[in-house]
Formats: sequence, structure tokens, C-alpha cells
Amino acid sequence: IGSLVLMMLSLLVAIGGQYWYYDYMTDIPGAEDAWTDGCKDSSSRYPRCREYAATERVSFAAACFFAFMAMLSGFMPPIHDHGWDIKVISYIGFLITTIWIPNSVVDNHGYVWFARVGSFGMIVLQQVILVDFAYTLNEKLLALAGDTVDEMSSWLYALLGLCFTNFAVSITGIVLMFLYYTDGCDDSTTFVSLALIFIVILTVLQLTSDPEHGHNLLVTSVVSAYITYLTYVGVSSNPNGSCNPNYSEDETAVSVILGLGITFISICGTVYFSSRSMTNLLDGDVEQGKRSQLNAVLTGGATSNPVNAQSAPASLNSSGDPNTGAAADADTAQDAAGAAAYQASWGAAMNDGGHAMKFNIAMMLIAMYWCMVLTDWGNVDRSSSGASPTNGKIAMWMNITASWICVLLYGWTLVAPRIFPDRDFS
Repeated sequence: IGSLVLMMLSLLVAIGGQYWYYDYMTDIPGAEDAWTDGCKDSSSRYPRCREYAATERVSFAAACFFAFMAMLSGFMPPIHDHGWDIKVISYIGFLITTIWIPNSVVDNHGYVWFARVGSFGMIVLQQVILVDFAYTLNEKLLALAGDTVDEMSSWLYALLGLCFTNFAVSITGIVLMFLYYTDGCDDSTTFVSLALIFIVILTVLQLTSDPEHGHNLLVTSVVSAYITYLTYVGVSSNPNGSCNPNYSEDETAVSVILGLGITFISICGTVYFSSRSMTNLLDGDVEQGKRSQLNAVLTGGATSNPVNAQSAPASLNSSGDPNTGAAADADTAQDAAGAAAYQASWGAAMNDGGHAMKFNIAMMLIAMYWCMVLTDWGNVDRSSSGASPTNGKIAMWMNITASWICVLLYGWTLVAPRIFPDRDFS
């Protein structure tokens, strides 16, 4: 919870810096040279370069913080959920010091390139998570349906209903995009047409697949709906107002606040869901027992070690001190048992540093990702407005690329069993 709150507050500070307080940074003693580095008032990139510099500094601080926490958590996992007073103070201190860091450290000459790579990695992981989620959902519904006596159970009806809904949403979305986003725009027309073609190809591949692997039409419907969504996000990020009815250059207070509010909420949702799903994906085959022990320590619910819990009271009660009463013996024994249990649980957590470390790695990638979303992947030459803060050519292409990656990943799961029939793809 602490990490998510810190991330969302960082996002809020970044948005505030990009759209409000960025121009006051040069008034801070000693900071003028840092903020005007490659971004003079007379520059053609001003004020965009200075706006982005504010967001990039916050993202840089957050990414460094979570990278450092990932290293610490790898060696000492319990620290992941403890010492938040020191963590917050340290993070705020580091964030303040970035005020005096030159722009070249965080812009296209430095951090932004690392953020681009990390963000692209996160996009790939998101597609893997989506495909895995679709297969898992299909398997669970089929398993629930298989446990019933009726030939057509309510779970099968639910599965068919989800399939129909997803395909209906996909078709409706594509039709609406053809109507409102493709008028005289070759790139948007191409993107929407390819989305429709990919959906048809994936559906045909699924229906003609080997029955032994199952006709998982629900998976295809989920992937189709997601491809439609990513295509919509892509074409609605087009900064060409004639191709994008959502684009607005009207920077009134209401439109800017509304645009930034929607952006903040959507990115916060991405932060929350991605942090959980990416951590589970990176965890892989960590033993459930070891993870439960780790979570017990991180949440303060230490589990006791029966051997230590029994032996500690016995040794203390045999002290033979005539001045020690029964109540004192009981309290001392309880304290010793608690200490022994905590040490045992701490030791169990120390043996598995993977979960906390991977969570912090996911948070580091997310910190890079929202920076790229807000800055059109570090493109200071983009055309956008406060009312449409996430619009830009690069943002459009990245969302379209994400949909194509999803097509390739899911398509591979359908084609691979045919190409390599001797391998087990279950």
C-alpha cells in the first residue's frame, strides 16, 4: 500500500510540475542553469522542454527509489514493508535534490532513453498478462462447468455470454472508429482496418485449431476486445484534430482540469492493476508456502515456530529464581516465544527475496511508463494541449504497437502447436 500511495503522489507531483510550477523552478537559487540546460526561453522547444523536465525529474526520482528498494528487498525482504518514515524522508530528499540536476541527465540525453526501454518492456509484459488472464479465465469457467451435472450449466452460459459480449463490443468499437476516426486519415484507417483483419484471422485460427487443445473462443473474444481498445486509444491519441474528435486545443480551466483528472485516474488504475499482475507474472513458480510465510512477515502476521516456541518457555521457567512469580514467568515466556517466532519468520522471509524485489522492479517500470505517457515518450516537438495531455504521434504509435504485440503473442499460442506438434503446449 505504501509503495502505491507513494507512486500515485509522485504522479500527482509530476502532473503539477508539468502544467503549473515548472516555470518557477528557475527562481530557486542555483537551479536556473539546471533548468535552462538545453531549454532557453528563446528555444523553439520552450516551454515544452521545461514542462517535460519537471515530469522527468519526478519519474527519475521514483524509478531510482524503487530500483534501490528492489536491491535492498532482494537481500532483506522484510524491509519492503517496514521503515516507511525513513523511506519517505529519503525519497523526498532525493526528489528535492533533482531540482539542481541538469536537464541533460533526465531528458533525451540520459534517463529518457532508459525509460523508453523500460516502458516498452512493461508494454510487452502487459500483453503477456492479458493473454495469460484470458486463458486462465477460460480454464476456470470450463472447470466450473465440468463440475456440474447439467449438460449446459450456468457456467457455460456465462462463458458464451462473455464471448458474445466481447465480440459485440469489438465489432461495435471498430464500426464507430471507422465512422468517427478515419475521415480523410490514412493512418487511422489503416490501424482500424488491421485490427479488424487481425480479429478475423485469430478467430479463424482458433476455430480451426486441434480440438485436443480446445476451441477457446472466450480467449479470442477477450483478445479481440483488448485489440479494439488499444486501437481506440491509439487513434484517439492522434494530435491531428481533423482525425480525432476527442482532441481539443481549448485550454480553459475546466477542460484542462478535466483532461488532467481523467489522465490521473487512468494512470492510477494502470499503476494499481499492473503492479499486482506484473509481480505475479514475474514471481513465476515461487512456492506458495514460502510466499505465504513472506507475506505473513510483511503484513505483521508472524507465524510461530513450534519447536522454538516450546523450548524457550521451558528454559526460562527453569531459572529457579524464588522471587519470580508465576505471572512474571508467563510474561517472560510469552515474550521469548514471540521473539523466537519473529526470528523464525524473519529467517523464512530472508530465504525468499524474490517477491518483494520483483514488486519493486514492476514499480520502477511503472514509474518510467507514466513518464512516457505524459511526455509522448520524451518527444518535446509534439503537438498537444492541457485538455488532451496524452495525445501525440509517438503515443499513438506505441499503443498501436502494443496491439500488434498482443496479436503476435496470442497468434503464436495458436500456431505453435501446429508448427511443433511433438511439443507439449498445455
